[in-house]
Amino acid sequence: MTHESEQYVAEFPKELRLILSMLGGERTALTSEEMESWLQGVDWSLFLRLVYHHRLYSVIYLYLKKETALPVPKAVMESLKQQYTLNTFRMLQLTAEMEQVCGAFREQGIRNITLKGPALAHDLYGDVSMRTSKDLDILIPVQDVEAAARVLQELGYQSKEGERALTVRSWKWREHHICYIHPVKRTQIEIHWRLNPDSGRESDFEVLWQRSRFSTYTQTPVRMLETEDLWVYLVTHGARHGWFRLRWLLDIDQMIRTMPMDRQKIERRLRAEGRLSIGSQTLHLVSNLLHTPLDDEYRSMMLMNVRAGKRLAREGVMFMKDMLDSPADLNHYRSYLFALRSTRQKWFFFVERLYPSTWDVHQLPLPRSLYFLYFPLRPILWFWRRLKRSTMAERGKV
Repeated sequence: MTHESEQYVAEFPKELRLILSMLGGERTALTSEEMESWLQGVDWSLFLRLVYHHRLYSVIYLYLKKETALPVPKAVMESLKQQYTLNTFRMLQLTAEMEQVCGAFREQGIRNITLKGPALAHDLYGDVSMRTSKDLDILIPVQDVEAAARVLQELGYQSKEGERALTVRSWKWREHHICYIHPVKRTQIEIHWRLNPDSGRESDFEVLWQRSRFSTYTQTPVRMLETEDLWVYLVTHGARHGWFRLRWLLDIDQMIRTMPMDRQKIERRLRAEGRLSIGSQTLHLVSNLLHTPLDDEYRSMMLMNVRAGKRLAREGVMFMKDMLDSPADLNHYRSYLFALRSTRQKWFFFVERLYPSTWDVHQLPLPRSLYFLYFPLRPILWFWRRLKRSTMAERGKV
């Protein structure tokens, strides 16, 4: 392990360092005696909690099942096996749902691209049981959002946001997805018309559709993003969430290790979207935490916006560490999200604050003919919400 890598994990507990070493394959080079020495004093309860938080039970279970020389308590293996089995059934259920929903969209002429879910698990690992997923994320053209909502309603889905989701005229550019839940199947679907919520530059649906490919997992046609588009989408998604789940970083590691990609395409798309610092952040994290082998082209990409990339990588490490002690500081997280934005995206951020949101409609329902009043009322409604949150927080402390 390099000095820089040691700095990244210096404040991690032994249990998290153990998980990282398993993901990076370091333990395979140790003798049985060295392995036993490494596992002495491990808090297996914390180990399991970390594995579950980072959604790594399938990967860790299969690793430990293969490494039979490791003296792991039987109860730990049984717990991991149970979660692995449940996840396998869950992913098979999502597979059936994905084919049904994508098929229903196709019958109505709604083009769609599956972003994550079982198709991604198979694409990255060759086995849907190796990755977890709580929902299906499907990208469609923005003009088909209302039609997609009708299709999902016919299939029994209900919008989490209720009817207010599409009532504000600015929803098309203020929001980037709507979430639907099936009350019986307990499955969740996110309908996206943008890949990201930050109003930054990104390839529009027509371009993504032309570059998309068919999944090799399903018998019915299911489209996925082109590999390079997928890489940019996954690193942006992981960065936006502070990489607080190692599963997202493992996805990038897997892509770099196993999937041929045009790094120049990736660099051009990151540059066009103002996300070079996010690309640099991601490569610093996978290199130092998972010891992902990077060739010269990846290292060149890592050195672009290197200062911002290193700073953002340290922020991601802090989110991973803070999860162990307390919930993330919201103000710190908001500051981090703002730092991820390009200059253009920061300007858009301030402009967005002037426009009404679905929260305003929910808080003060008005007839459509009076929607113009939300503009002058927005500062008051915003202050009202903040005051209400502060009051509830104070009551919770009592």
